[in-house]
Amino acid sequence: MIRSLMLLIVVVVLMASARSFLGPNASGVSDAGTALAFGFLVLAAVQSGELAAAARFPRLTGYLLCGLACGPSAGALLTVPMISSLKLVSSVAVGLIALSAGCELDLKHLRPRLRSVASVAGISLVLGLVVVTGLVVALSGWLPFLGGLTSPQRWVVAFNLGVLIASLSPSVVLALLTESNAQGPVSETSLGVVVLSDIAIIVLFGLGSTAAAQVFGGGHEGISPVTKLSIEIFGSVAVGAVVAFAIRLWVRRVRQGLVLFILAVCVVAAEVGSRLHLDPLLINLAAGLMLQNVLGVSGEEIAHALEPASLPIFAVFFALAGAGLDLAVVRTLWLAALIFAGARGVALAAGAYAGARLASAEPVVQRWVPFALIPQAGVSVGLAELLARHFPGWGNGARALVLAVVTINLILGPVLLRMALLRSGEVGQKAAPVAA
Repeated sequence: MIRSLMLLIVVVVLMASARSFLGPNASGVSDAGTALAFGFLVLAAVQSGELAAAARFPRLTGYLLCGLACGPSAGALLTVPMISSLKLVSSVAVGLIALSAGCELDLKHLRPRLRSVASVAGISLVLGLVVVTGLVVALSGWLPFLGGLTSPQRWVVAFNLGVLIASLSPSVVLALLTESNAQGPVSETSLGVVVLSDIAIIVLFGLGSTAAAQVFGGGHEGISPVTKLSIEIFGSVAVGAVVAFAIRLWVRRVRQGLVLFILAVCVVAAEVGSRLHLDPLLINLAAGLMLQNVLGVSGEEIAHALEPASLPIFAVFFALAGAGLDLAVVRTLWLAALIFAGARGVALAAGAYAGARLASAEPVVQRWVPFALIPQAGVSVGLAELLARHFPGWGNGARALVLAVVTINLILGPVLLRMALLRSGEVGQKAAPVAA
């Protein structure tokens, strides 16, 4: 622990010194500034993760706090342009997380739990959406960005906020399952629930933004929102199938350099997906599911091959997530954020418990799966940015509230989920894959 602390101090001092040599403007936009930010985050985040692990917190919490402390709203070692210049790293990390999640979901093995997964995901998501939407309407007089709206407009905004605030985080759940080497009914059910809920959130967001475009006017360009949503979902799945076949071909015919090939595929999927309005998360999730369940490629083999590359990329990804959080927004909306975060957590946990009971899941699943629904991260932030771009009149205020709620859940959620994995006895239960 002392070694990690000393290394972290040295890295921070070197970063501060390098920033002073580059100058405030050059460090933000130059290639040198981007390289400096990436190198600093790799070293600082990994050491922060070690400190968090030594204190019996998730390494993920260390990554997040490192980014938050060094970000523009706190220590300012990282600038906003620096963070923006590393967007590709975040996209690649999302791709790796989604690919790993798909590879982890062996539908044949998960079949006995499909009823539990569907029940928990469905009831918790509906209850969370209803509670948050109702709370937005009830507190509409207290939320400035809802002032002057008609009743239909207020309900549409409330529905969109309900979708964003009720969303879950497959990236956080999978990262914690990987970090803790967890396996068992709680881990399997949690991963299935967050992946299924994430797909449902994308569909619900499409419906909500369509309703907003009808009520407020504008918001979408040329193409029908329903057509746009269909293209995003089915187009992403189709591209994911192509990615899966490419990876299978590489595994069967080449085998060497598998990690570099997958990283290159994730980069291409992120770049092409953004230009074709496809979802990189859905692309790689579909690819992972096909590899594991259709094409006969061992998901464990893929996950094991990716482990060395995953650590630095995940560390930078979650550190960037922490750096992107705005403490000024939290200070402004802290009371509203606490209310919404609390209501969301209670609603999702109650829905998960009810769903697990209804599906007659194991007692350990009923007790601990609700904690997997607390973490929240990139999906909410990305969708909130879209709302702010298309509906600036109320979207900017909605984005600020969502960011404040995400900040709370992003810091608290991983701690609660790790506690659930420890208490359920699933930490360290995943056997290492047997080398071919």
